[in-house]
Amino acid sequence: MIRLTCLALVLAACSSDSPSMSPDGGSGSAGQLDPADCDAFAMNAVDAQNACGGGLPPNAEATLAAACKKGIQSASLCGADPAAGLACMKSEDATDWECDLGEALPSCNNDLDAALGIFCLVKLGDPSCASIACNGSLDCPTGASCNDVTHACFSNDANCIGLPCNGSLDCPTGETCNTAEHACIHQ
Repeated sequence: MIRLTCLALVLAACSSDSPSMSPDGGSGSAGQLDPADCDAFAMNAVDAQNACGGGLPPNAEATLAAACKKGIQSASLCGADPAAGLACMKSEDATDWECDLGEALPSCNNDLDAALGIFCLVKLGDPSCASIACNGSLDCPTGASCNDVTHACFSNDANCIGLPCNGSLDCPTGETCNTAEHACIHQ
């Protein structure tokens, strides 16, 4: 799985108090999410990662597209704006990505709501962030906890930036819940 992370300073300093507008298509709703757009998003993500000089695992594009498509099924759980994120990231636009230490980070022209929205789609489809159904952490295997929003177990050592949350207990170790966006971010 492509490791998508956010800069802690950007996420900690930002909050979205105004309506989200994606630079490539305006705000959207979960009803506007088209799984076919995940293929274009995945292709652009891989192109951006290659342009940043970072390595990719085999089948990265297919894996990322599959996680995005699976995430769309639960997009209504996202605290951020997944429709704006997918609208932004499905088209090629150099301003939608930033390189940081060889890694492509989604930016959507600094629209935090959209960037966390695309993270949310991918993380809802990532088995390390949303797997076994649960009602509490006792329902999860050792090394995993139950997310109160998704009611799915997540690995405590996973990278789940963008995963919906009500509080920091809904996020893996090293991440906290951004209560303005209701999404996990790096501490």
